[in-house]
Order: sequence, then C-alpha cells, then structure tokens
Amino acid sequence: MSVKQVILGRLNSIEREGMEDLIKFLNKSDYFLAPASVRGHCNYPYGLAIHSHNVVELLIEKNKRFHLGLTLESIYLAGYLHDLCKVNIFKPVLKLRYNQKNEKECYFTYDCIDDFPLGHGEKSVIIAQQYIRLTLEEILLIRWHTGPATPCENTYRYDQALKICPAIKAIFTADEEAATFLEKIKEPQVYQLSVYYAWKKTGILPKNLLH
Repeated sequence: MSVKQVILGRLNSIEREGMEDLIKFLNKSDYFLAPASVRGHCNYPYGLAIHSHNVVELLIEKNKRFHLGLTLESIYLAGYLHDLCKVNIFKPVLKLRYNQKNEKECYFTYDCIDDFPLGHGEKSVIIAQQYIRLTLEEILLIRWHTGPATPCENTYRYDQALKICPAIKAIFTADEEAATFLEKIKEPQVYQLSVYYAWKKTGILPKNLLH
C-alpha cells in the first residue's frame, strides 16, 4: 500500500463534517506530489506526503509512550495537515548552472512562490479550517509544531500554548526527528541541455521529472 493510500484511508476514517471536502482539496492540490522543501529534507516529488506521514507515525509512538492522551483522529489531522501551508507553493522548474568542469548543465529543482503568505503553522490552520472545524488541541498542535523557533510577536506565547497542550512538544520533536533521521536531502537530478531548451519552448516538463 502506498503512502498516499494509507493517508487517504486514515483521513477517510474520520467522521467529521467537511472531511470529504478536505480530502477532495488534498487530491486536487499538489499535496501528494509536492516536495517538503526546496533544498532541505524531502526535497523531491512526494516529499510533503512522505514527511507528513513520518510525523504521524512518530507522534503515534510518542502518544503511547508518554501517555499524551491524543486521539488517533487528532494525531491524523495534526500530523497530516501540519505542513498544509506548503501546498501549491512549489513550482517545478529546470535551471542552468556550470558544473565543476565548467560545463553548462541543466538540473531539476523548485521555485517557491507563495501567493498566500500568512506564516507557517498559522497558514496551515487557516487552510484546514476552510474545510473542517479543528479542536483547540489540534489548532495548537499545528500552529506550534515548529516549537520555540516559531516566529511570533511575544515569545511567552509558546510557553502558554505548552501549558494548554503539552503534546505540542511531541509534534515538534516528531517533526524534527523525521526531517533529521528519517528523510533524505537529494542532489538535483541533472539532464541534457536539450531537455531545458525544449521546456523553455513548450513550457511543459517531461513527466518522468516528477516521479
């Protein structure tokens, strides 16, 4: 069973108003095709879904080990939606550069174009709640999943959030552990110059670049 099938199966198991519309949105968007980053962890096709799934698996483990009291429903929603802010912002492109032999070469990468710049966790919450109603706990987990490094107007707000929802620490460490220990950073794939010039002429990327 593919990661996509597992994710959809778990989300479909959640009986909450709007879930059907949320799942339609995920399928219509590039959630299952986008990378998790441009140069960091999971910087390749399907990376966003892979990373989100890794976070869920780690959060399930931490929930059991530390008796956090999170429901599977909340784990699925917080884990699979925590990086929803990254949906539809990575544009696959081909670029030119000179290699170590001083030869021009073409390579595959992504440009990040965010037309809805509303932060990270905050943006993920906003997008999710256009489709479903999240609990306060789920909102806090998603909003603060980047931990104490989360940009905010007052640093004490993170500590306040932890008092309300201690499990924030678990999703934060799950996110960091997934990116650090479970996921790779891949070097850009290099292609012949003819591929680049064909793309510039037609505007169409070869399908094999996205797999």
